[in-house]
Amino acid sequence: MPRRRVGPMIATCVLAAHVGCGRSTPPAGVTVASPKVASPSGAVAARPVVVPPPRTIAIDPTLFTIAAEAPGLQLLAIEKTAEGAKHDLSTGLSWRVEPAGIAAVDANGYVRPLAPGAVEVVAASDGVEARARVVVEPRTARSWDFAQDVEPILTKAGCNTGGCHGKADGQNGFHLSLFGYDPDGDQVALARDAGQRRVSPFDPERSLVVLKAIGEAPHGGGRRLAVGSSEYQTLVEWIRAGAPRTLGPPRAAVARLVIEPSSAMMSEPGRRQLRVIAEHADGGRRDVTRQAIYKTLDDSTAVVDAQGRAELLHRGEADLVVRLGPLVETFRLSAPVNPDLTFDFAKLPRTNLIDEQLFKRLQALKVPPSPPATDAAFLRRVSLDLTGSTPSPEEVRRFLADADPEKRSKLVDSLLKRPEFVQFWRIKFGDLLQISAARQGNGAYRYQEWLDARLIDHTPWDLVVRKLLTALGDPNDQESGGPVNYAVDALEPTIAAEQTAQRFLGLRMRCAQCHDHPFDVWTQDDYYGLAAFFARVQRTGQGMGGMMMASRTGISVNPAGFVNHLRTGRPVAPRLLDGKPATIAEGGDPRVALADWITSKDNPYFARATVNWVWSQFFGKGIVDPADDLSRANPPVHPELLDALAARFVERKYDLRDLIRTVATSQAYGLSSATVAGNEKDARWFSHHTPRPLSAHQMADALAQATDVPNRFPGASATRRAIRVTDPGVASPILDTFGRCPRTTACASVQTAPLSLKQSLLLIGGDVIESKVGSLNGYLAAALKLELEPEELVENLYFRTLCRPPTSEESSRWTAELKQASSINEAAQDLFWALLNSREFAFNH
Repeated sequence: MPRRRVGPMIATCVLAAHVGCGRSTPPAGVTVASPKVASPSGAVAARPVVVPPPRTIAIDPTLFTIAAEAPGLQLLAIEKTAEGAKHDLSTGLSWRVEPAGIAAVDANGYVRPLAPGAVEVVAASDGVEARARVVVEPRTARSWDFAQDVEPILTKAGCNTGGCHGKADGQNGFHLSLFGYDPDGDQVALARDAGQRRVSPFDPERSLVVLKAIGEAPHGGGRRLAVGSSEYQTLVEWIRAGAPRTLGPPRAAVARLVIEPSSAMMSEPGRRQLRVIAEHADGGRRDVTRQAIYKTLDDSTAVVDAQGRAELLHRGEADLVVRLGPLVETFRLSAPVNPDLTFDFAKLPRTNLIDEQLFKRLQALKVPPSPPATDAAFLRRVSLDLTGSTPSPEEVRRFLADADPEKRSKLVDSLLKRPEFVQFWRIKFGDLLQISAARQGNGAYRYQEWLDARLIDHTPWDLVVRKLLTALGDPNDQESGGPVNYAVDALEPTIAAEQTAQRFLGLRMRCAQCHDHPFDVWTQDDYYGLAAFFARVQRTGQGMGGMMMASRTGISVNPAGFVNHLRTGRPVAPRLLDGKPATIAEGGDPRVALADWITSKDNPYFARATVNWVWSQFFGKGIVDPADDLSRANPPVHPELLDALAARFVERKYDLRDLIRTVATSQAYGLSSATVAGNEKDARWFSHHTPRPLSAHQMADALAQATDVPNRFPGASATRRAIRVTDPGVASPILDTFGRCPRTTACASVQTAPLSLKQSLLLIGGDVIESKVGSLNGYLAAALKLELEPEELVENLYFRTLCRPPTSEESSRWTAELKQASSINEAAQDLFWALLNSREFAFNH
C-alpha cells in the first residue's frame, strides 16, 4: 500500500484595493444664507451655499388612450435628481386617480379602465407629484383571439403546466397543450370537448371553468383567479361572446416583446417595476405586463413577482426571463459591486477587443481585475490550453529569463505551430462532433483523418461545416469518405437536426419536438422545418444495431424523402430557423440550402456559437454558459464582448487559429487566478482566471511527462501520448477516471470531470502515481544516481511538476527534510508524490 502523504498548498496572493468616496459638485442656482463662519479677522460672516433644484418625477406615458375592454396599462415613474440623472422610481410612491370611477390604479401604477371618459393619474413621492392624462374609449364590439386573449391567462394561472392539465394525459379528463403551444386544440378542449360543459355562454359567471378557477367548485389546483380581476373579466367576457377561437377582424401576430426599461443599472439594490409591451407585425402595441410570465435565473440575487415587480437583493447582477406564448426576452438588473472603488481602469493594458469590452464592463460594475499572472503560471496555462502539455523545466527557465516584453504573444504563436496543437485540439473538435467507432463504425478513422487535415491546413470553419453538412458518398472511402460520416452519425432527420443546431448554432431544439420550447422561441414548426432538411438523406447498407458496415455503405439523396409533423401528421417542407422557406432545386439536396444559411455572415447564431465554444475551452465556461445553449432565456454575461468577437470571426473569414490566438493573447486570458479585494466573489464576469481541473488527456500526459514514465494504451507503442488517443473506445482507466468525453451524448463545453472520490482513490490509494514515482526507469531514479545536492533536487522536482521554482520557504523546508532523512530516496519520493497529488498540479490556473 502507498504511504499517506500530504502535498503542499498552492500559494496565493491578495492585493488590497484602495477605496474612496467621490463627491459631486452642486450645480449653480439659488443661494441662501448658510451657517456663519469666522473670518480670518475674527468677524463672523455669512457664506452663500448653492442649493440644488428640487427633484422631479414624471409618469411614462404622460398621455394615453386605452380601450374599455383592455386589461390595463402599466405606468412607470421616472425620477430626475438634482444632478440631472434619471432613473426609474419603483418605491416610495402613492398612486391615485382624479376623478374616481373612470379608471382604477393600484399601488404599483397599473391602470385598469372602468368606464368611458377622461381621468388624471397622480403619482406622489415625498410631496412631489406627477400627473398623466388617461382617456378611456367607449366600449365597442370587441374582437377576440383565443391565442392572444385567453391562452395567456391559462398559462399565467399554471393551468397548462406539466404538473397540471399540460401533462401528456391531461388532468381529470381535461387536456391542454404544454404552455399553450397549440391554441387551436386548447380552444376546442375548453369550449367544445366534454359536451361543452366547461363553458356556459348564457351564464358565463357560472361556467365550470370559471367556478373552478375562482375556487367555488372543487379544483385540485385550488383558486387561480380573483373575482373582479382583469383576468377574470376577460375569461367571463370571452365565454359570453361564445368562447370563439377568433371573432371580428383578424389580428396581426405578436412579432416581439419589448421590456421597458431595457435594463436597470441601479446605484443601490432595490426594486424595479417592469412594463412589457407586445409589438404586433402590423406595428400595433399593447401592454401585456400582467399577462407575461416572469422568472429569475438567480433567485439568490434577484426575485420577481407575477406583476413584473423585480428586486435586486444585493449588489451584483441577475437576469430575468420574460415570456409571453412562444416569445422570450430577458431583462438585467444590476448594481455596482464596489460602489466606493477607486481603481484606474484607464491604465489597464489592452491587447485587443476582448480587453476593451471586458474591462469596460468591469468598470461599469466596479469590479477590479486581478493583476497579470506570473510568467511561470502563464506559460503553464497556455501550454496546457494550446497543446495539452506542460512545459519542460528547460522551457520554464528560458521563459522566465526572457526579458522580451512581447514574449507572451510570441509564445502563443510558437505553440500554435507545434504539431501538438493539432493533436490536442482535434480531441476538442472530436468531442464536439462525437467522432467514435461506436457511432460511425470504421468510418470514424476516416472522419478523424479528415478533421486532422482540416486543422493542419487551416481550413476556415465555415467551409468545414459546409462540407460536413453536404457530403455524399461512401463513408469509408480513403479520399472523400471522412465528412460523409457526419450523416452516418444521425440515423433520423430529427436527430440530425438536433445535433446540427446544437453543435454549430448553440441551440438546443429537442424540447420543440413534442411541443413549443418552454424556455426559448422555437416552435414545433421550427423543429420539423429544420428536420425536413435532412429528410432526403438516404443511408444504405445499414447493419445490426444501426452500425454502418464497411462494405456497400453509402449516403445519397432520395428525392422522395420526407418527415411528418408530430401534431398535424402531414409532411413538412424545409424551413429555416428565421422562419423563411428555403429554395431547393427539384430533386436536390435540401442540406445545401441549410449549409448556405448556417454559414452565412448574416446568420445570427453560427459565429456567436463558435466563438463562445472556443472561449469556453480557455476559461472553463462560455460567455454564454453552457456553451451550447444560446437560448433567449440564457443571455450572455458580456453581450457586447460576444458580439464583437463574433464580428471579428466573420471578418477574418472564420479563421479558427486567429480566433484562438485572439483569446490566448488577450490581457483577460492572462489575468492571475489569485483574487484581489473587490473581485474575490466573482464567478461570473471573468475578472480573474478561474482554476480548472486538468482534462483527462492533460492529466495523463502531465503525470507521464513529470515522471518520465509513459502511460500504456492497448495496441499502441510505449511512448504514445494520451493526446494521441482520440477514440474513447481505447481502454484507459486514467482517462475514464478523469472524465474523457465518451462521445455517446453531447459533451459539456469543457470535458473535465469534477474532483471526485474515484480520482482520489486512483491517485492516492492506487499505484498510478506510486508506480511512476518509484519506477527504476523514471526521472527520480535517474536524478538520484546523479547525487544532486538536495536544494537542486527540490528545485528540479518543482520545475517538473508545478512548472515553477519553489519559493524560498518551500526550498528551505524540503531541503532540510532531504538532508536529515535517513533515506534520501524515500524522502525524495515523498516530495515527488506530494507534488503530483497537490491541487496546484491537478489544476490549470
